[in-house]
Amino acid sequence: MQTYPGVRAGEAHPTEHAVPTALPRRAGQIRIGIFQPNESWAYWPSLIDRGTDWTYEYNCEAVRLAEEIGCSFAFPAGRWKGLAGDDLDWRGVSLDTVTLTAGLLQATSRIVLLTTMHTNVFHPVVAAKFGADLDQIGEGRWGLNIVSGWGVDEFKSMGIPLLDHKERYQYTREWLDAVETLWRDGTATLDGTYFHLDQAVARPRPRQVRPLIVNAGQSYTGMNFAAERADYVFSRGRNAASFREIAEKTGSRTGFIGTKKVILGASDAQAHDRANAILARADRGAVTAMMVTSGALRPVDGVMPTLTTGQVDEHILEEAIVGGPETVGRELAKWTVANQVDGICLTLFDYLPDLEMVDRDVLPILAEELAAAGRELYLEKP
Repeated sequence: MQTYPGVRAGEAHPTEHAVPTALPRRAGQIRIGIFQPNESWAYWPSLIDRGTDWTYEYNCEAVRLAEEIGCSFAFPAGRWKGLAGDDLDWRGVSLDTVTLTAGLLQATSRIVLLTTMHTNVFHPVVAAKFGADLDQIGEGRWGLNIVSGWGVDEFKSMGIPLLDHKERYQYTREWLDAVETLWRDGTATLDGTYFHLDQAVARPRPRQVRPLIVNAGQSYTGMNFAAERADYVFSRGRNAASFREIAEKTGSRTGFIGTKKVILGASDAQAHDRANAILARADRGAVTAMMVTSGALRPVDGVMPTLTTGQVDEHILEEAIVGGPETVGRELAKWTVANQVDGICLTLFDYLPDLEMVDRDVLPILAEELAAAGRELYLEKP
């Protein structure tokens, strides 16, 4: 039976499996990318003014600028419900990552764009179809960020069960088995514990031989899964040593991209002023809601815990590098070398001016410092 017009029966379409997996890991090369600000208040639950916006127009401008300066990837957060605080609904407005990525792939030409998908929301046939189509749109510049789910309240609001933490990854393994089979063959039959497919079909197949897969695992279980099934784990730098142990035990070749918050200013003093202003207008209730929904804190007899100022500040900053361009460049290099990461995923505060300063003033210092340590800052330039 002929599947595609103009293509012989049994043969693949010329666009299928035509390019290798994106973002190949190369020893000694350090890639750089950004977390996209596709949610309201982004990663900083504070009422301080900023230019950063959740809108498509702003995200498009930020990702195009990231591409222009040589970033290898951009990475959106997936969220279905906000975190109600005292004065703001943190992440209460957000762009869906599938439609966002489709638009941004059309608007760019070099940068690899990732789509965050919750495995308990997207059926694997739907996910495989969306993913292959996105990879066709981007001509092989697409990647999948697999998330097993963690926000109890948002899934409860949709009536979607959130499995026990370890079982989530059993579910996700089977989910990914189905997705990868569909990407490889265009069809899948599976009689599993969680999914039952009977000659399911997802065509066209992706441009990549196998699309890029990442997992933003922070827990030991999550990092084990990433070591087993992903090309990269996206995690905090403090988890790098634990991940290396996991990789050594399992023989994994999965790379580590470290996420890093940066508060940048024209000088160290200006950057610290900005950090202090962010913290001074922080929404304590929003931070509390985040920590409760993630399981880091638990209400007692229905009463929400009271956080200290220090706890709020620590949660918002997350060991951020605060400083002017020279300080940020040097500290990023030290952090990169100390944690032996393969890439840096930047979380910024005011994305457009911050990215311009990163390009003009930070990257030259970062490149020089990395070179002195025997590493190369790899920039995607035409």
